[in-house]
Amino acid sequence: MEEAPKSKKEMIEHLMRRFRKLLEEKLPDEPGTLEEIEKITEEIGSDIRRDVENECVGYHGTGYVGPRTVCSCGGTAKFKTYYEKRVVTLSSELAIQRAYYHCKSCGHGFAPLDDELELDSLATSIGVRTKVGRLAAWIPFEDVSVELGQLCRIHLSKNTAGRIAEAMGEEVRKERESREAVVLSGCAEIPSGGAKRLYVGIDGTCVLTRGGGWREAKTGVIYETEDRDGEVRIKRPQYLATLERAEGFGELVYAAAFDRGVENAEEVVALGDGAPWIWKSFAHHYPGAVQILDFYHASEHLNEVARAWYGEGTDKARRWVEARERDLLSDCVDTVIRSILCWRPVDDDDREIRRKNLVYFETNKERMRYATFKAQGYHIGSGLVESACKTVVGQRLKLSGMRWSEPDAEAMLHLRSLILTNRAVDLRHYARSIA
Repeated sequence: MEEAPKSKKEMIEHLMRRFRKLLEEKLPDEPGTLEEIEKITEEIGSDIRRDVENECVGYHGTGYVGPRTVCSCGGTAKFKTYYEKRVVTLSSELAIQRAYYHCKSCGHGFAPLDDELELDSLATSIGVRTKVGRLAAWIPFEDVSVELGQLCRIHLSKNTAGRIAEAMGEEVRKERESREAVVLSGCAEIPSGGAKRLYVGIDGTCVLTRGGGWREAKTGVIYETEDRDGEVRIKRPQYLATLERAEGFGELVYAAAFDRGVENAEEVVALGDGAPWIWKSFAHHYPGAVQILDFYHASEHLNEVARAWYGEGTDKARRWVEARERDLLSDCVDTVIRSILCWRPVDDDDREIRRKNLVYFETNKERMRYATFKAQGYHIGSGLVESACKTVVGQRLKLSGMRWSEPDAEAMLHLRSLILTNRAVDLRHYARSIA
């Protein structure tokens, strides 16, 4: 049988004796420079945190509850032996002795202390997992391992960091999927109030996957605007990203827009790049929305024509683009179309560029009334929708040499979009869910 755990008073007295000895050993007779004071403070603080942690973990003992205990299957599990589990925490790496039981009925083995302390298969604390998740949303797993060691004295392999971050991203995905199901069922209560003008933007970029080649990562951004100093400024951007097909992605974005009050918004503005699947999704979920083709994308198409027509980087190409952008900003899309019609390409590739862009501008004429939109105070796109692809996807999942399994890429898209939406988000909920 184990010894009875110490009382709180006994734990305090024990720790105080150790702290006094520690301070006597490490506290200098005369504090030196600020750098020296800071160094000794950090060392003493680390030792104190480690001692408190060891004392509190030791309070739980080994989880031994007798020679037999009840298994979760309802059978009887027998005590077998003690196993050590090493767990990385914010303060140290603990070696925890745990009583191990085995049930013949179901063949399941377990350590009761694991549940009591919420120990997981990744051998990390919730605090460590929270830091891993936050760092991994910004930098590669190998760098997470290095930075944790340098900044926090936490030593984890890059593989462990990756498993933790991807598991947390999967929890974010499941949470969103669960909320989406409620919203689409029609059972969700419509939020009271709504934005005066709510913007929904959609775009896509490709991610290199292992075995599957390039997959499109669809990104969405939901935001409001405000007039500040005579300029239209973005307010409360919310990012979403997934490898799902267009229909599933549209539902994901709609569920988030629903929670932002899209059903009660005075106006909904849909911003896209001209891809047919995007406008189809907008028409389905926001039938009364004002549809605007993001000006950044329209300008990209002008540049494609100019490069093919006049040559990349030439003065003629630059002047043509500038003139056609002025046309677009003056509601003169027909002038742009007539200008492209004047081009007489001589090879098949250029003829295809001409054809595609004529279709593009003709199809999206009503979505390019930029002068009218600006006069009504609409945000015609400063590149936020386009930059969402770079911000959410490119800067993390498309770094040099990166290849992802599809499930891992999906998990990281959800984790990164969550943190980009709210830098102060508390990740402990997701860190606890993967225990």
